[in-house]
Amino acid sequence: MSTLYDLTGNWKTVYQLSTDGTVDPETIADTLDSIDEAIEDKAIGYVKVWKQIEADAEVIDAEIKRLTERRNSYNANVKQLKARLMQAMQETNNTKFKTPLFTISIQGNGGKQPLKIDEQNLQADAFKTVYLPDHDAIYKRLQAGETIVGAQLLPRGKHLGVR
Repeated sequence: MSTLYDLTGNWKTVYQLSTDGTVDPETIADTLDSIDEAIEDKAIGYVKVWKQIEADAEVIDAEIKRLTERRNSYNANVKQLKARLMQAMQETNNTKFKTPLFTISIQGNGGKQPLKIDEQNLQADAFKTVYLPDHDAIYKRLQAGETIVGAQLLPRGKHLGVR
């Protein structure tokens, strides 16, 4: 059985023979039709395989979602256990337990000190100025035929449609 690559090459070869006029046009038409039918059969096979792969990917996505929810549940339980233990230690003024298995203590967080910012009342010189391209305005201007240095409209891509 021929591959899609081979069939495409055969089609191109026969098509080139048709342009030089050395082969009977009816023979060429019949040959091209048979190659087209084989390519169509291959295309159907390709779509069947990719549809199965998509279905397999959906099953995997569902399993990922299920496992993610389970992981999140475990993490929420751990967070709740930690919070209860810390609350109990703080309420009983026990800041450290040293055992053969664990040393458990309440510690201060490292890193930068937390910051609370009220942007509505913050003075003007505390803001950072950021310049970002206005994609919508650039697109409209280019569509209108205007030239903008550093911007251009690219050709639309193509995709394979299956119904």
